[in-house]
Amino acid sequence: MSRGSSAGYDRHITIFSPEGRLYQVEYAFKAVKAAGITALAVCGKDSVCAVTQKKVPDKLIDPASVTHVFRLSENHGCIGTGIISDAKAQVQHARAQAAEFQHNFAYEIPVDQLAKRIADR
Repeated sequence: MSRGSSAGYDRHITIFSPEGRLYQVEYAFKAVKAAGITALAVCGKDSVCAVTQKKVPDKLIDPASVTHVFRLSENHGCIGTGIISDAKAQVQHARAQAAEFQHNFAYEIPVDQLAKRIADR
């Protein structure tokens, strides 16, 4: 039984297909594009401004419950786009990493350390 052109090359992010493609990366880009959510962040000298769209997928959903902006800790936040359940899983992992660092070292995790821990997952 044929699996199409990917033929098992989409099982891991580090496996290239014979055409030199990384299917997992392409799938991630498709997920972000399919959501149709635009997010923008601007960094200033001592501040950050982040904005995103708020699309309510169904009129039966309470608009107050729809968000793509998440608080990770007292001074850290993020915006999730793409498949929202995947974004929420990443947010939970980021919150756990931030809380663990705070518990171990008694100060908030630096942003670059948090980003590295999330990227290394």
